[in-house]
Amino acid sequence: GWTLEGTSGEDGDADEREPPLSVYKEFYHPDFLSGSKFGSVVAAVGHNNNHYPRICLERRLMKREKAWRVVTTVKCYTETLGGLSFNDFHIAMLIDVEAARSDVQKLLLDEKKSSMKYV
Repeated sequence: GWTLEGTSGEDGDADEREPPLSVYKEFYHPDFLSGSKFGSVVAAVGHNNNHYPRICLERRLMKREKAWRVVTTVKCYTETLGGLSFNDFHIAMLIDVEAARSDVQKLLLDEKKSSMKYV
């Protein structure tokens, strides 16, 4: 699922916790081209809703498995607020809806399968 990302107080004091700054999720792919196509799907969702998430496509080395993993990280936050808004959660939900479509599912791997040697 989606993960809230934020910070606690500068000195680590639990009484001064700040609200979460963003919500993000990682999606795994069988190859880099599939990740790129998925990034286009996410970009279209953002464009159609006039709220644009940060999309990062990368190839990560899994040292223990000695293999590569292709990952798209989608991060939603509202720059002008310096944190989260309703729109961020709405976009996250719409991205999940798109990711559940059968034609988009072909571009994704579950986390367990992504740790196997594909690339």
